[in-house]
Amino acid sequence: MAQHEDASGDRPETPVRRRSRRRIAARWSIGTLFLMCLLVGAGWFFLIGKQLHAPEWVTQKVEARLERSLGGLKFTFGDASFIVNEKWRPRIRLTDVTISDAAGRQIAQISDLRTRLSMRELLRGKIRPRRITMLGAQIALTRGEDGALSLTVGSGSAPVQKAPTLAQLIEESDDVFLSPFLSGLRAVDLESLTLDYQDLRLGRAWVFDGGHISIIRDGDEMRLATGFSVLTGRDYASTIEANYTSVLGTPQASFGVSITDLPSEDIATQSVALAWLQVLNAPISGALRGSVDGQAALGPLFATLNLGEGVLQPRPETRPIGFESARAYFTYDPARHVLEFNEASVVSDVGAVQAEGKAYLNGVENGVLESLTSQLTLNSIDIYPGGLFPESLETARADVDFQLKLAPFELQLGQLTITDALHELHATGRLIGQPDGWDAAFDAQLDKMGSENLLRYWPERLAPNPRKWVSENLFEGQFSDVEFSLRLHPGSKPDLYLGLGFDEAKIRFAKTLPLIQDGRGRLSLLKDRFTVTAEKGVVIADQGGAVDASGTSFIIPDTTAKGGTPAIARIEASGSVEAALSLLDRPPLSLMSKANLPVDLAAGDVSLSGTLSLPLKKGLKFHDTEFHYTGEIDNVQSDKLVPDYSVSADLLNLSGNQTEVKIDGYGLFGQVPMQVAWRQPIGGDGPQRSELKGQIELSPLLMNELKVPLPPGMLTGKGTADITVGIGADEPVTLSATSDLAGVGMAIPELGWRKGTGATGKMTLDATLGEKPKVDDLTIDVAGLRTKASIFFRDGGAFDRIRFSSFDLGNWLAVPAELINTGGPVPNIIVQGGVMNLGRATFGEGGGGGESGPGPRIDVLLDRLQVTEDIALTGFRGAFQTTGGVNGTFTANVNGGTAVSGQVSPRDSGSAVNIKSKDAGAVLRSAGVITQARGGSLDLQLEPVSAPGNYDVILKILNTRITDAPAMAALLDAISLVGLLDEMTGQGIFFSTIDSRMRITPTEIKVLSGSAVGPSIGLSFDGTIDTVAGMLNLRGAISPIYLVNAIGSVFTKKGEGVIGFNYSLTGPLTKPKVSVNPLSGLAPLFLRNLLRAPAPTVSDGPNALPRKPDEPKKTFGSPPRDN
Repeated sequence: MAQHEDASGDRPETPVRRRSRRRIAARWSIGTLFLMCLLVGAGWFFLIGKQLHAPEWVTQKVEARLERSLGGLKFTFGDASFIVNEKWRPRIRLTDVTISDAAGRQIAQISDLRTRLSMRELLRGKIRPRRITMLGAQIALTRGEDGALSLTVGSGSAPVQKAPTLAQLIEESDDVFLSPFLSGLRAVDLESLTLDYQDLRLGRAWVFDGGHISIIRDGDEMRLATGFSVLTGRDYASTIEANYTSVLGTPQASFGVSITDLPSEDIATQSVALAWLQVLNAPISGALRGSVDGQAALGPLFATLNLGEGVLQPRPETRPIGFESARAYFTYDPARHVLEFNEASVVSDVGAVQAEGKAYLNGVENGVLESLTSQLTLNSIDIYPGGLFPESLETARADVDFQLKLAPFELQLGQLTITDALHELHATGRLIGQPDGWDAAFDAQLDKMGSENLLRYWPERLAPNPRKWVSENLFEGQFSDVEFSLRLHPGSKPDLYLGLGFDEAKIRFAKTLPLIQDGRGRLSLLKDRFTVTAEKGVVIADQGGAVDASGTSFIIPDTTAKGGTPAIARIEASGSVEAALSLLDRPPLSLMSKANLPVDLAAGDVSLSGTLSLPLKKGLKFHDTEFHYTGEIDNVQSDKLVPDYSVSADLLNLSGNQTEVKIDGYGLFGQVPMQVAWRQPIGGDGPQRSELKGQIELSPLLMNELKVPLPPGMLTGKGTADITVGIGADEPVTLSATSDLAGVGMAIPELGWRKGTGATGKMTLDATLGEKPKVDDLTIDVAGLRTKASIFFRDGGAFDRIRFSSFDLGNWLAVPAELINTGGPVPNIIVQGGVMNLGRATFGEGGGGGESGPGPRIDVLLDRLQVTEDIALTGFRGAFQTTGGVNGTFTANVNGGTAVSGQVSPRDSGSAVNIKSKDAGAVLRSAGVITQARGGSLDLQLEPVSAPGNYDVILKILNTRITDAPAMAALLDAISLVGLLDEMTGQGIFFSTIDSRMRITPTEIKVLSGSAVGPSIGLSFDGTIDTVAGMLNLRGAISPIYLVNAIGSVFTKKGEGVIGFNYSLTGPLTKPKVSVNPLSGLAPLFLRNLLRAPAPTVSDGPNALPRKPDEPKKTFGSPPRDN
């Protein structure tokens, strides 16, 4: 039987190809084992169903025969045993089988090999195995660096088979089944199989454990089925099952692979069609089906892959991008290197996407996938709420073109188009896995979008501060030209850009301000800088209409800042002043309310540019903000800024910050030019008072605007005054003003006072304005005029009176006074006390002639009216009209004594004064002129002359007596008139008439002429009296028995007779020296006049006219008369 089997084994039934020694060994290593059929004959010596062990000589015989059959290969085994079951199916078992080449190198090792023989063939004398079973085999499959596969059986064995591909490797094993020895073989089973798979190209190894391989032959068809557990070192179990069906003698085959929870990176390494999975880290379950055609070419590969929870992570260093699951149904066409996806879907905590399309594999000709270019259509994009976006998003369709490079990882997004019923988004980008992290770029454009959708497509965690601002401050409208860009570099913060145009939008730039309506502009987010600019838009103020806010922008300089992100609003606005003030009056500024000023304070047009800095936080307070702005106001007009007065300007400058609002420039107060700055403080809880400060023209025009009725000519020229006006805060408007009065002419003609425009001084004014204004304090100090006054107005603002607490003019007038409006063109004047010095006065200068229009009425109450150095009128009371000059009457007391009355009349050079009294003696005594005079009437006329303080005086005293006068007594004693002396010491010497013409100056009295006549005596006198030194220098003639002696007076002066004696009085007034020339009484009249000095004369004034001594002056209003 052994020989038969040898013959059978050596005589092939069909021609076979020539093989190498190892390939022959591989083919016959199994077949030769079945020579053990020689042992079957001995089986008859054993009991059926019992295992019988072959004796050693049989074992040696089998080994020798196998070695000859294997072409020199060595075949050894440890034990051989036989069994025949009840169905007469003999079986053989070999243990510890080893096959080595001629050099002794092991090429296969099997621990337990079993075979079932064909009983039919055995009865025909042939040994044919029907089934071979190998237990505990260790097979090693190695892919070399060139991609070829080699198969090793047993630990430490050399490869028994090599082929470029797995299909060819399986094809070459067909020779085993085509050999005559194994022609009856129908099945091969490998149980408890361990497969070590090494891929030298990748430097990786896998261990497949607990596996089985089952090979079934059905005619020429071979079916292989296998299953393994894959040891992956992960916390989940992985299994793989495969089937392979082929036709003996041809490469044509079909195969299928089923996997469960196999790591994606393990799958990706086994085929270029799956290499793109290497960037994932996830367990994969699924199935692959394929075929090999008759030319050993791989046919289409059909795959269904289900991925469990995993990540996209091409490098360990890159941050993983997670997903919950994924699924792919695709077909791979190896001829065209195309993957055609019937479905590719991914589900993550962010959303789900489903796609279909094609991917073109590049570089697979070299056995390595370099890149793939894909065109996919995304049939469904579903974004879950609460993850990336605040609410669920569904997109009808998207098309994407991209190229994926694997080493290194680089995804180039050529185009992404997402389309729904209203929008079409286009995007490009790239994603690169760098050794230190992700490097990404993404750019997207959207043609248009409604405002209601912007936040739906804006991820909540992407730039949250700008997104929050948009959600709270950008409403309605349409968005266009939407652009989004993302740049991500390892080790750096993401760089973002979002840009879009908006139209017909409503925008809030500050929570306290109304929305911008009909806004058109741009929104942009560049890196960490967020900007919204309204290229067009209006704000509807609470009052005043619309404000054009075109150009206004809102900026968050750093969107990543924490703790109250600072934001900036750059405001551009133009509109009415009322609208601007209305906006400023909104909380927290409440500018006008705090100032207690109306929003319609002024009319005009304003344009401004400003910056508002405010933190983005809840509960924003005013002190948290900072702002400043500048602008211009055109055509300003207000009658409320200064109540009841018009303030206007063509152009004013506007500026402000968180502490104040300022408006400054040139304007008009009524018609009066001024340059002012208005400041309104901001801040604080209470009312804030504003201030108007600057310069105003000081001129008659200003007095007209202030409704102060100054007499014509009282104020002329133009000067400036520094003014400060306090406004608002529940308080009356106050005005303060100061001026040096340069350029201003001032005059009080009635007082003979003028200030030229070139003179300077000082004026201050403090006033309260309103419906009933009041000047609390007015002081003037200029050109000798010093005043302190208050001005009062009536209800409605009409002037009422000026009250001078002091009115000092030069060194001659110091009085309190009032100017009272009686409804006439000029106010009346009331003098309420004080002192006037006529000797130094300019009173009435320039006031005559009636050329100045109606003058005021003056009511005077003077404490003292100083007439000369020693003569004063006290308790002076008078009432005067000043039209055409001062004209009126008065009463007074001379030096506090005797009462007098008088009249003031106008003259070209001033005012003339006429004083009368019924007790001339008392007047003379009070005046300290003649203390010995008694009785009589007095008529004293003072006529002004050119020089101030100079008067021409005409004195007439009637019916007075002189008693006990030392000078008179000395004179009478000198001429030995004892009777007259006795008369003087008695009732006194009676003078019926005393006349005199004098010139009074501040320093002396010039007695131009004088006479005193009575029945007993007549006197003439002239000369000078020095009032400063108190010295006399008088001379004249004395005529005794004047009643008889006066017969010749027609040839002499009044008071002199035919007989007269010249005399002189010189020296002190208190004790003059009397000198008489007795011889003069004997001289003729003409010689007597020659014996004394000539009388003083004056060259101007009324007393300069030549007239007789007793001729009254014709210019006096009331000539003196005898009583």
